[in-house]
Amino acid sequence: MPKSYGRNERVAAAIRREMADILQHEIKDPRVNRATVTEVSVSPDLRNARIYISFLTDDDEEIKNAMKGLKSAKGFLRSSLASRLNLRYMPDLDLRYDKLLTDSMHLDALIARGLHRD
Repeated sequence: MPKSYGRNERVAAAIRREMADILQHEIKDPRVNRATVTEVSVSPDLRNARIYISFLTDDDEEIKNAMKGLKSAKGFLRSSLASRLNLRYMPDLDLRYDKLLTDSMHLDALIARGLHRD
């Protein structure tokens, strides 16, 4: 029997969609350019949302500064999401760096180097 698509999954999908749009069009902090929302998970009580963000760079300093910029804009992000989503309570946002994209770029570079040597 397939698992039903629950409310927290629908809220997570809506947050992911709207957050991606906000990051692309509304955030003005230059540190946060090239940010991508990779995943959103929402707690069953809809009070907390964990948002995973990746960046199209592998520069640790740039990523660290971008995360600082996002964390300083957390209030703006939360209020922007609240104005776009019709929720009784806006979840608290837990912004986390998702290093999967960076790791995969690094792995691709290693593979390319290995192939180039052969």
